[in-house]
Formats: sequence, structure tokens, C-alpha cells
Amino acid sequence: MDNLENTAEDKGLNFQCNLCDIEVVHSMTQLLLHALATASVDSTTGDMFKSPSSVATGMKAELSGYMVQRSETLVRESMDGGEDHSDQLTKASSRPTEFLSDLIDEFVTSKRGMLSHVSGLFSSESRLNKIKDFVQKLEVDNFWAQDERKATAGAILENIDIKGMFHCPERFDMPDKLAEHTSECKFRILNCTNDGCVASFCAIHIEKHDTVCPFKLLPCEQLCEQHVMRSEMDKHCTTICPMKLTNCPFFRIGCETAFPQCSLDNHCSRFLHTHLTYVVKVITRQGDSVNDMDQRLQLLEKVQSLNELSGALDVKSLTLITKEQESKINKLERDLKAQETRMKKLENDLRSRK
Repeated sequence: MDNLENTAEDKGLNFQCNLCDIEVVHSMTQLLLHALATASVDSTTGDMFKSPSSVATGMKAELSGYMVQRSETLVRESMDGGEDHSDQLTKASSRPTEFLSDLIDEFVTSKRGMLSHVSGLFSSESRLNKIKDFVQKLEVDNFWAQDERKATAGAILENIDIKGMFHCPERFDMPDKLAEHTSECKFRILNCTNDGCVASFCAIHIEKHDTVCPFKLLPCEQLCEQHVMRSEMDKHCTTICPMKLTNCPFFRIGCETAFPQCSLDNHCSRFLHTHLTYVVKVITRQGDSVNDMDQRLQLLEKVQSLNELSGALDVKSLTLITKEQESKINKLERDLKAQETRMKKLENDLRSRK
């Protein structure tokens, strides 16, 4: 990388575009912070005289220097025809975050003491919790500022991205040429233009973001005339969309047609005669049911009258008698007594004739 930079400087190309893929750089900054926490915890595990906080400052400088130097060495050795690092270079140029993870593993492993190895065998969960807590402490204290980590990540990325997939390698001899390029560079930062969205991304990711932006207005999936935000599309289609399918109001009496709810008036007008036919059939069935109910009611009334008459012959068996029933029973008793009186009179008349 130094040879390339020297060649560019010899040609007077002293103005370099420093733009890069901010998503990749952000991921690398997170890895660096976690690496610092892990190395600090592992290097002090079992040491009663040291804590992660006490070694963090020196560990940060050592980690940063190791990452930059190791990435430079890898590329230089490959370009000079030294060791074969083709597999690592392939990963570095296509999957830089994975490559950085490998370098971090090397560094962290080198910082583990014997006590850390032994402790790790018995308390891996405790180790992870300590690392997580220390990461949070580093973030709260802003121990390794985001801008510093971005600079380190950018330097590493510039070293390993030999194909220029994640950073811009362009250099210029004049600042105005650099400014002109920066305004068109594929790694320039853009803000989403959809109302409500605050996302920022590199120009190369504009299509990727456009396919997932929740604030993007899209034509209704059910082909109504409205444009709806991607995040509201499902709700729109199942509630207020004019093209939402709905059942005919006469569905329960026979019309099983489903249609867009905006077509309700048209459907009812077109099938008015059909709907009236369904209504007449229902009314007819209901009329037959009413007649049948009347007949049953009359039959029940007759049965009730017979039961009342039978029960009245034995007044003592009644436990609940209404005023109307009591009146009927009293009249019946009077009629019986009158009948008995007539029978006695008739018997007396017959005896006197004999």
C-alpha cells in the first residue's frame, strides 16, 4: 500500500478521496469496541491487581496499531511475492468485517493469560457477561470515541480493500478536481428523500434502501388509486382500501358474491331483482313458519285448557292458582252443587210418587 501511495504522490496526486462504505465502517467500529472490551477482560482475569479499566488505555493503542499493521503486512507480503495469503486477501476484499473478526481473534487470543484460559473453562457465561458490561461502560464513558474508531476502521479498510469495493481509491492533483469527484463519488453520503425517513447511506446503497424503506410511497397492492407507505400497506389493504373484497349485504339470505367494497352500489343495482327474489323467498319461509307456530300455539292452548279442567276436579292438589283459574274453579263448584241439588229434588219427587 505504501508503494502505491508513493507512486501516486510521485505523479503529484496528493488529493485523495477518503469516502468509503459507511455501513461497513460502522460494523467495523462495533467490532473494534467489542475487541477492546474482550482483550481487556481476558488479560486481567484472575489478576487481583489489575482490572479491565486499568489496562484499557494501553490496550486500545496496542489493538489499533496491531490491526492497521497486520492488514498492511498481509497485503505487502502478497504483493511482494512473499507468503501466500490468497484466501485471506479474498476474504479481506469481499468480506472485510469477517476478515477483521479473524484479526481480532488473533489479537485477543494473544492477550489471554494462563489464568484466563483456566477461568474460561469454568465460567464462560460469566466471562461473556463481564465483556458485555465492560462494552457498555466504554460506550457510556465514550472511552474510544466513534470518530477515532472510524479513522482506525477506515485505515484498515483502505489497506485490505484492494479492489475498491468498499472505499474510493481515487486521487487527484488539484483540490477542485477532488471536490468535483466527491459530489459524484459512489460512496458519497445521501439522505433518504421519503417524507419521515431519516436514514443516511452511500450512493451505492440507494437501490437497496429504496426496496426496504418503510416510508416509501407505493401504489396500492390491490390496485386502488391511492399511494400508501410501505409500512402502512397491510393495514390499508385490510381496512380502508376501496378495492378490499367484501361480501354482499344479502350474503346471509343467498347472494354469495364477493366484490371490491367500492363496487357495492353497482352490485346492488345490477342484482336488484335477484336480491328481491331472495327476500321474497325468506318472507315466504317466515310466513310458513308463522302459520306453523300459530297452529302449535292453538294446540298448546287446548292442551292447557284440558289440564286446567282436570286439575280443577281436585282442588286440594293445586299448589299455585291464579285468580282466573280460581274463578273458573268456583264456578265449576257452584255448578256441581246445583247439579247435586237437582238430583236430590228429583229423587224426592220419585219417592213421593211411589
